[in-house]
Amino acid sequence: MLNNYMKIFILVLITFMTNVFAQVTISPTTLFIDGQQRFETLLIMNSSNATQEIQLSWQFGYPKADENGDIAMIYDDAEEAAKHSAADWIRGFPKRFILEPGARQTVRVTVKAPRDLEPGTYWSRLKTTSNALSTEIGQTAAGGISANINIQFNQVTAVFYKHGELTTGIQIEKTRSVVEDKMLHVLTNYKKTGNSPFLGTMSAKISDSSGKVVKEGQVLLSIYYDGLRRIDLDIADLPKDTYDVEVSISSGRGDILEGDTIQAPTVTARSSFTTL
Repeated sequence: MLNNYMKIFILVLITFMTNVFAQVTISPTTLFIDGQQRFETLLIMNSSNATQEIQLSWQFGYPKADENGDIAMIYDDAEEAAKHSAADWIRGFPKRFILEPGARQTVRVTVKAPRDLEPGTYWSRLKTTSNALSTEIGQTAAGGISANINIQFNQVTAVFYKHGELTTGIQIEKTRSVVEDKMLHVLTNYKKTGNSPFLGTMSAKISDSSGKVVKEGQVLLSIYYDGLRRIDLDIADLPKDTYDVEVSISSGRGDILEGDTIQAPTVTARSSFTTL
C-alpha cells in the first residue's frame, strides 16, 4: 500500500504535469528567411505559472516515413546534412534566458550563409528546451527522504533559408488502398523533384460505385526526399460496394502563408477497394 507521503507525491506530480504541459508557446511554428532579408524573429511566451529557463539549439533533421507510412524524425544523416543543412550558419539570440510567468521574449534569428551556396532551400531545426526553475515536489519525510522533479520540454521549429531560383514538385509513383480492421490506409509512394522541400497537402476522396463522394480526409506534408505517405480513413459505416479512391497532392498548407511555399502542379492518382 502507498504511504501518505507517496500519495501526496503522486497527486502533486499529476497536478504539476497538467500545469506545465503547455508551458511555452512559440510563434511562428515555421520560419522562412531568404537572401534579401537575412534575419527574422520568433516570439517565445511563458504560458505557465512557473518561471522557465529557456535554451536554444540547432540541429539538421527531416521527417521520413517507413514502409507502413509511420513518420519519424531523422537526425543522423550526415550525407544529406552536408548538402542541405543550415544548422552551422543560422543562429538565434538570445540563446539562453529566463522567462517569468506570462512574460515573452523576442528571439532574433540571423543567417550567415556561405558565399558559394548553390541555389536551393536549406534548413535546420530550432530546438527550444524549457524547464521550470527550482521545482520541488512533496515534502521531507521523517526518514529524511524528499522528492524533487525537473522536467524538460523540447519543442522543434523548422527554419528554412531560401537562396536563388527555387523549384519543387511531386511525382506519384503508385498509390494503393489497404483495408484493415474497418480502416482504410491509403499509401502513396512518390518522388520529389526540384531543389527545395515540398510543403503541401495530400487529400484522399472515396467515391462509391455511383460516383458519390462518401468519405474524404487530408494530411499536411513536409516532403524533403522521395518516400511514402499515408492517410487513414474510417470506413466502418460504408455498405458493401466497390469504391474508388482519388489521391491528390497539392502545394500549399493551411498553417503556412502562401507566399512562403514554392508552388508546384497538383498531381493525382487512383486506386480502389471493396468492402465485405
